[in-house]
Amino acid sequence: MKNIKNLIVLIFFFLTIVISGSLRANDVETIVVTGSRIDWYDSPAVTLVKPADYLVQQVKLLNDSRDQTLREKELTSTVKDILKSANKSKLIELGVGKEIVYPITLDDLQLDFEKGERTDTSVVNLYIKTPINNKNQVEKLVTRINDFIVDISVSGRTEVEKNGELVLSIVNPEKYRQELLAAIAKDVNSTIEIFGDNYKADIDGLSQSLMWERASVSELRLYLEYDFTLIAK
Repeated sequence: MKNIKNLIVLIFFFLTIVISGSLRANDVETIVVTGSRIDWYDSPAVTLVKPADYLVQQVKLLNDSRDQTLREKELTSTVKDILKSANKSKLIELGVGKEIVYPITLDDLQLDFEKGERTDTSVVNLYIKTPINNKNQVEKLVTRINDFIVDISVSGRTEVEKNGELVLSIVNPEKYRQELLAAIAKDVNSTIEIFGDNYKADIDGLSQSLMWERASVSELRLYLEYDFTLIAK
């Protein structure tokens, strides 16, 4: 009986990890789009253009205090002040990561301290982002992010630098898979109708992850690098 209870506890613990991980992957992670990835010579016939979820600017926080503990303390203090300012604005969010961005909060503050290019320098990279609700107001969003960065209050010897250009991000791009597959199927069926019922389609590449590129200042083009061949029945 005791072994059964222990097994139930282990199963519950495992399911909790799996479910929470699944929710984090589907609802939290934000993928940053840095530029065009599509090769137009081999570009697919069907793509989807969708609005991005966020306008994003990466910033680099640098600190060159002699003591590493002091550097990390001052960087952490700066990030906390940035988070407090973001919470007040209600229109700015912060994240960390690389291609996938994870949100950070005052209650869940985990920073990755990296070595700077100079000796005795520590660096923290942050993403500062604001939601895109109207594609016609991108200029206002750019101003909002730039003003927020200018007003950042630093601790000790911390400095703030922009790192790269403004980019776009999208939350869970896989949510558009079914819509894209339906559009591909419609195109393939239309092609078959042209050539007649004596043909069928052999399609490759539909199981891969969605890919993307920047389509405009606030929109993304989602696609699958699929290919199909018509075969006589």
